[in-house]
Amino acid sequence: MEQSFVVVNPTGIHARPAKKIVEAAKLCGGTVFLEKDGKKVSAKSLVNVLALGAKLGDTVTVSAEGEQAEAAVEAIGAVFAAVEVH
Repeated sequence: MEQSFVVVNPTGIHARPAKKIVEAAKLCGGTVFLEKDGKKVSAKSLVNVLALGAKLGDTVTVSAEGEQAEAAVEAIGAVFAAVEVH
């Protein structure tokens, strides 16, 4: 399963949303990857998610395989679509 999302959080994907992405990725028994600008990383690693450097307006493709892949992609998409209020 693969789907693309646009980052709408004005501060991009920083520590808090990155942690939510990792938690959602761990719902999937298989593999979950994030890809932006040709760079592909495991969504199950907080360091990798932060290293992707997703900012406001960036498009990130989420791909997952295995059990609960669809649920993981939807949960990660919800993080990309959320606007955090500080």
